[in-house]
Amino acid sequence: MDDGFASIEELKRRVTVASVLQCRLMRMVMENKRTVLDVFEEGRGGLNGVLGERLGTWLLRAVPHRSIVGHLYTLHIPPGQEDFRSGREWGEIVGRVTSNTMGTKYTISEVSGANAWHEVCIVTYDINFMGKKGPRKMTATIRAVDKTGRAIEPLQPLSKQNKAPNAVVLESKSPRWNSETRAFGLEFYNRVLVSSVKNFQLVHPEDVDYIVVQFGKVAEGVFTMDARFPMSPIMAFGVAVSAMDHKLACP
Repeated sequence: MDDGFASIEELKRRVTVASVLQCRLMRMVMENKRTVLDVFEEGRGGLNGVLGERLGTWLLRAVPHRSIVGHLYTLHIPPGQEDFRSGREWGEIVGRVTSNTMGTKYTISEVSGANAWHEVCIVTYDINFMGKKGPRKMTATIRAVDKTGRAIEPLQPLSKQNKAPNAVVLESKSPRWNSETRAFGLEFYNRVLVSSVKNFQLVHPEDVDYIVVQFGKVAEGVFTMDARFPMSPIMAFGVAVSAMDHKLACP
């Protein structure tokens, strides 16, 4: 993924075993006052480009939509020249994120054909009214893959798999209490600069030192998003969108 736009297949493909996809997520307000979320692969400047002046490939845009039940975001590739000429502010749809009314369950799906959707990740948040139970707790269930990134067959819809052998369940890493700051915290390795309830790390319970997805605040409206195998850019972005979304059951 060099400067320019990533292909749809690159966005669906799992991050390779030996690499880390480091991205910047930015909350953008459009001319029509609509708020969208854009994710860019970081340029060589890393966190030196806090305001976005050194960003690399523009990967995806999440667009919120009104929904009677729960929340809906469509995931799009960046707008091309034809989109701009037609007045569209985003390109082809490649995925979506849907939630229940309380904001405790999110389903991330990819487009897999004409009017067809393919579930790739289910994110759930523990109910935690007013934050009385401490930091947020979340799990993400994804389809298991081998080291080449190929999904393990046979597959059933993720919502029906639960703990099936061809599904992987990731959990948010539990923060530790810091007596000096009098707050819960995680080690983000200088990738996160601001405390936020939205900050998280997803790990497998059998290897909590291998961080699959890390997300955290850098500045107002600016976040970092890092992903590793077996996540894909679309899946990681969908999880980040779920963390950014307003939740009735967990602030």
